[in-house]
Amino acid sequence: MNVRPAAAPAAASSVASSALLATVGIGVQGVAKLLVTVVVGRVFGTETLGQTTALLSLSVFVALLWPNAAGNTASRYLAIALRGRHSDAAVNRLLGLSMLVSTLVLAAVTVPVALAWGNGPGTVLGGVAVVVGYGLYCYARGAQLGYGRAPKVALWDGVTSVLALGLLVLACVARLEPFVLLPLAIGYTVFAVACWPRGNGFGPAAREPVGGVLGFAGWNVLAVVTSNGLLQLTMISAQVTVSAHDAGVYAAAFTLATPASMLGQALGQVLVPAFAHRTDGGSLRSRGAVLLVVGFAAGTAVVFGLVALLAGWFLPIVYPAEGAAAVADLRYLMVGVWVFTVGLVPAALLLAAGRSRQVALASVAGFVVGAVLMAVLGPVAGGGRGDDGVPRGECGEPRGGGGARDASRESVTCRRRLVPWADGPRANLAAVRISAHHSAAGAPAAAR
Repeated sequence: MNVRPAAAPAAASSVASSALLATVGIGVQGVAKLLVTVVVGRVFGTETLGQTTALLSLSVFVALLWPNAAGNTASRYLAIALRGRHSDAAVNRLLGLSMLVSTLVLAAVTVPVALAWGNGPGTVLGGVAVVVGYGLYCYARGAQLGYGRAPKVALWDGVTSVLALGLLVLACVARLEPFVLLPLAIGYTVFAVACWPRGNGFGPAAREPVGGVLGFAGWNVLAVVTSNGLLQLTMISAQVTVSAHDAGVYAAAFTLATPASMLGQALGQVLVPAFAHRTDGGSLRSRGAVLLVVGFAAGTAVVFGLVALLAGWFLPIVYPAEGAAAVADLRYLMVGVWVFTVGLVPAALLLAAGRSRQVALASVAGFVVGAVLMAVLGPVAGGGRGDDGVPRGECGEPRGGGGARDASRESVTCRRRLVPWADGPRANLAAVRISAHHSAAGAPAAAR
């Protein structure tokens, strides 16, 4: 089959429009996922909400173990091949084969995990399906953005989101509680089929270099697992360490806070292919890069701040049963998610320059800090009775304005105060917040 060569995207002027379209597309998918959890919570109750959100978090987490990194790798190497006007067939074959193997492995691993959480066969089936579908979605989305096809990505994001919500309505009407995850899984799979990379249309060369592709992806796995993974692990931790009701309360806050990070993810996905062809693609010393990071941080601070400020009003509306109890968790979680989101932009610039190793090392540093704090603060926060009040870690902002290099050296102080009720996941939020700051500060420093 002859494929018409894909057109290389226009330089600077197309980055903003591509970022907007990618944000709209990933935002639509985020809203669809949010509506799924809202409908599940309202129709089937708090316990089902907790189980559903935990399996969704599992799908996101296991996608970090290869599909997400494969998508990031495709976005960079397919963009380089497109701009160099040479075939990407060898890269597509290599990454496609890796996706086949990883999909089978991750699906097999999901089954015992879902069963260990006490899910029935139908729910386990839905969990496996959403793990497979979301992984394929991540890879196909990254590949299409590598081709500069943000409009196509946004279109299929919208189509498959509507499809998933329509199927969810049918599942609710038929009271198919064990299968509430299948609509999302079908939507992700349809997107993957429609957007799977089929080559840029340039004739294959006698020898197509693929050296460094798997190495780049391997370092990216370490980076995304340690940066994104800690956030998802808080939801999984809640599911396995606290009661079903408390996990549902935390899920209410979690499902409203984490979609906000999609702003950074969408921009990062566009920046990687847009800057991949530049010799200074990962430089964070340029005035343009500094303005991009600072402007994005300021803009998202306003958005995240409004969400935290209005949490007491809209959470009880969205989740009548859990909303009031989840307000404090949501406000606390928004801080960590904001720092994590801002850190995605300099990380994307480093990935564009092929510096996945530097991104990985910075992310590991943040993960270690967060994991240690989670282990230390978790037993303290969860060890008291709800009516007595328990100590929790409340983390202060890093002091000093000396930039990322200086900020990474600043100590973050935590003070203990009593709250009128106890929940184990709250300590995890403190760990995520401090870890996110550590990773965000480390990524720019690695580029210098």
